[in-house]
Amino acid sequence: MPATTDFAQATRDTLSGLGLTLATPGEIAEGHAIAARTVSPVIASVATLQAVQDRTQGSSFAYRGPDGRLAGVLCIIPLTRAAAPALAAGRFDGITPPITQAARPGERVIAVYGWGMAGVSWRGRAVVMAAAVAIHREIFDTVPLYGRAATPGGERTLLGRLGARPVPGPGGLVVCPAWTVHRRAA
Repeated sequence: MPATTDFAQATRDTLSGLGLTLATPGEIAEGHAIAARTVSPVIASVATLQAVQDRTQGSSFAYRGPDGRLAGVLCIIPLTRAAAPALAAGRFDGITPPITQAARPGERVIAVYGWGMAGVSWRGRAVVMAAAVAIHREIFDTVPLYGRAATPGGERTLLGRLGARPVPGPGGLVVCPAWTVHRRAA
């Protein structure tokens, strides 16, 4: 992560360079509808997405295409040490995550949960994919990235492009080692 204790600002700054903005409440609701339609209807509620956004000030992001319409969404949860036991056991709840485990700006982030991404156009999907890589390799490069694949494309991204491996336990949780550790090993 850049030399700042404010992960939220660092995330907003880096993702803005890719064309994403911090999602507004309306964009969170619209993005939820896109994800429910294109990924799975079994996802976190709009209220949960908004609660995490309010707490972290940097969890839900939107990309608008050249026509001004929402073309892609990306959601993450920067996590505090309180999430470590659930992550290690493969039991972190991505549908109704404990809000107290989401980091506030200035709090130490020990891991990031890749909550979800969706796009309605080729460009929208490409932008959110680039943002996911930037989150893992630039913004939060010193902590592991956790997630679950909800689609074949998500599985290719996590297991192939990001190098995730299954976490022992139920529920299909995977983890990508911290990028700085991964690069040193290569």
